[in-house]
Amino acid sequence: METKEIIRDAQKSINWQITFKVFIIGFIALVLLIPKFMIIDLIGERQKTAELTNQEVMQTWSLAQTVRGPVLMLPYIERSFDASGKEISETSKSCYLLPQTLNIDSEVFPEKRKRSIYETVVYESAIKVKGNFQQPNLEALKISPEDVLWEKATLMVAITDLRGISDKVSLSWNGTEHEFMPGMENPLIGVNGISLPMRELSLKNFPANFEFMLHLKGSESLSFAPLGETTEVKLQSAWNDPGFEGSFLPADHDIDNSGFIASWKVLNFNRNFPQMWKNAEYRVTDADFGVRLVQVADHYQKSSRAAKYGIMVILFVFLAFFLNEIITKQRVHPFQYILVGFAVLTFYLLLLSISEQIGFNLAYLISALAVLVMVLLYSRSFLKTWGNALIQTLILTFSFGFIFVLMQLETLALLVGSIGLFVVLALTMFFTRKINWYGE
Repeated sequence: METKEIIRDAQKSINWQITFKVFIIGFIALVLLIPKFMIIDLIGERQKTAELTNQEVMQTWSLAQTVRGPVLMLPYIERSFDASGKEISETSKSCYLLPQTLNIDSEVFPEKRKRSIYETVVYESAIKVKGNFQQPNLEALKISPEDVLWEKATLMVAITDLRGISDKVSLSWNGTEHEFMPGMENPLIGVNGISLPMRELSLKNFPANFEFMLHLKGSESLSFAPLGETTEVKLQSAWNDPGFEGSFLPADHDIDNSGFIASWKVLNFNRNFPQMWKNAEYRVTDADFGVRLVQVADHYQKSSRAAKYGIMVILFVFLAFFLNEIITKQRVHPFQYILVGFAVLTFYLLLLSISEQIGFNLAYLISALAVLVMVLLYSRSFLKTWGNALIQTLILTFSFGFIFVLMQLETLALLVGSIGLFVVLALTMFFTRKINWYGE
């Protein structure tokens, strides 16, 4: 009886030690969440610094560009009459005429600029704009042709950042050349832009064909407004990561490693303003569309995503060491768990710092190899054999490799990650199914 009680007490002691060890490992994992979140905050700070540097480069180069135009503004006199039909006042008003057809053919030449260790994407562009204006139906707006101040007519083109204009802009109007002048402010169209007084304009000048070339620098994005009754835009570039944005997506696009070609066709029925209106009845600033030169999942975004999986990697490694303890009966001290956990967290610091210099993929490989070698040599110092140490390191290698695969995926990352976790859990259940946890 005494022998059985001693055995039973020993089993209870072993069970209590295993349970206590599980709580200790769990507590260590929770404590390691603190430095993990600190690393994620550090990644965010570095990303903000990079964004501020990018903004500085863009400010000195030119900002995101939106081109709206041309729009023909026709000032006119609005007369008021009393009950007897006598004119009592005259007020100067404006009406706006949009082109019947608007064709834009643009090519964007991206360029990467570096400041310190940070890289910014800017561009130069060649934009060819052509189309035609039909004779305005003034009667539809209840405007008499005699009340139109034709000598004050102005053709306007809104451009977000005038610093981006790199060459003179000449307009061909029915075969006659005119030079645009800087300056335009009209909240219905845009704050900045270029304009051209059309002093010789009259109803006799319609229909009118126009054409001009715009050499424009910018950064981040290039957009246009669908001002034609039929607007057709073709945009091409050597940039192979375009992000189409705005009120309209391209009707057709082709993207490959050499760049992209996209085309839009927008009708006047697709937007919320007419071809002609008076005063401030409509504005055209809410229908822009275009392309953004995005850098898909840059190294800061990828580092942040990888760091969010940090606790999962630590739990995998801790589970492997714990199962090794159960199977080989060789204890691993909690302090050794802590050092291994910190080794995993060091990987993310190395990844962040190295990726700023040489890019994400190569930085991931270098950081992973450094941590794997360190964990292999350290685990061999307290495990029985090189085989056991190698198995633990292979599990960590699998974890790093699995996370790297998830970094390369975008839309399928959640699906693959969920399936991967399910498979790992199933394998753990399978290989531990015969372990006698109670030692009975």
